[in-house]
Amino acid sequence: MKNLNEFHANKKKTMLVDGDLLAYKITSALEETIEWEDDVWTLHCDLDKCKQFWKQAIAYYMTLTNSAMCIIAFSDVANYRKQLDLEYKSFRKGIRKPITYKPLRHWIEQTHKTLSYPFLEGDDTLGLLATGDYKDNCVIVSGDKDMRTIPSWHCFIIDDSIEYVDTQKADYNFCTQVLTGDKADGYIGCKGVGSVKASRVLIDKKDISQMWEAVLQEYQRNGYSVDDAYHQSRLARILREGEYDYKKEEPKLWSYKYEHYRHFTEDRKVS
Repeated sequence: MKNLNEFHANKKKTMLVDGDLLAYKITSALEETIEWEDDVWTLHCDLDKCKQFWKQAIAYYMTLTNSAMCIIAFSDVANYRKQLDLEYKSFRKGIRKPITYKPLRHWIEQTHKTLSYPFLEGDDTLGLLATGDYKDNCVIVSGDKDMRTIPSWHCFIIDDSIEYVDTQKADYNFCTQVLTGDKADGYIGCKGVGSVKASRVLIDKKDISQMWEAVLQEYQRNGYSVDDAYHQSRLARILREGEYDYKKEEPKLWSYKYEHYRHFTEDRKVS
């Protein structure tokens, strides 16, 4: 599927859905407050209505993407990134999920084809599927900008746009994330580097080798070590096929050419 015409003509593709995001979006939108007598307030949400909205959403995106089947990806209760860095998504601990989120997810898991891998976020599961078993024959339905680090076709829930991200662009987006960090996810990246600076650092780089060396250079210019860059990359990296051990149920942390670059310095490139 090299262009939109081929994308829409392919009726055998699999739609990979960000279940966390879509379920949250539906249940939060349908949650209501009710005021009773004597200043008593309660939250209310109709689970049946949530199910109806879910089925309508899935049917809509199946039609929009012209897909044959769908798989819903959910996050596991455990998250390996929180073991790497205590600050990762730490601010979300105090955020309440909608009251019907859990029962809706349970219903989805009972009625749909779903998948969740131990210690992984739903994004990682989507990345593994899109670059593994369903490579070149799928579309990811999500609203998370981080998913643009996965080479695949994408349908974005925010505006229903459809876009293809090739490997070079996915690697570029990943390296951008490593440089800029993500405040929403609680990792800082390389302080002092925003999106404009990141684009200047990466703009003329043709492949992941050149991009990663440029990332290391920028980190060291800003007083960081090689290990600091690798640590941030492991928080930013959405897993691709080959980066998860299914038997051991553990991720393979981003260590691209680590032995090659471990003694890298800004003014002395490793040949």
